[in-house]
Amino acid sequence: MSSTENLTHKWLRQNIQPYPHRDTVFQHVDAAITRYPTIRPKTDVYTFDDGRTQLLLCLHGLLPIAFRGASYNIPVAIWLTRDYPQHAPLAYVVPTTDMLVRPGPDMDVSGRCHIQYLRDWARKPEVRVLRRAHVIH
Repeated sequence: MSSTENLTHKWLRQNIQPYPHRDTVFQHVDAAITRYPTIRPKTDVYTFDDGRTQLLLCLHGLLPIAFRGASYNIPVAIWLTRDYPQHAPLAYVVPTTDMLVRPGPDMDVSGRCHIQYLRDWARKPEVRVLRRAHVIH
């Protein structure tokens, strides 16, 4: 493990303290930044639709995708709310000045993604296990 990885892990451990499922958050974030080195973690203030704000963990950067035989790097921001992984992350495409967000069934005008995977989040077996465990406590 390089010193940069050590610093990132140390920073991540410090910044996930408010999350009830810290170990899961750490594992998921570490897996994401390992698989996609163009994605980095940060903390920032997120404003919810109802106007509330909260300091949250955000994975941001460029997500490489293939579409119709071409490769693209899509700028994204994936916010982990404090109840992650019981609730789906909030995923956004963050357009550059020369990009246009086209609203549709999977994305709204703000760039927020509503893909099927996120819509089905609550049905994932591991999420149901977490919810049951939370109810028991």
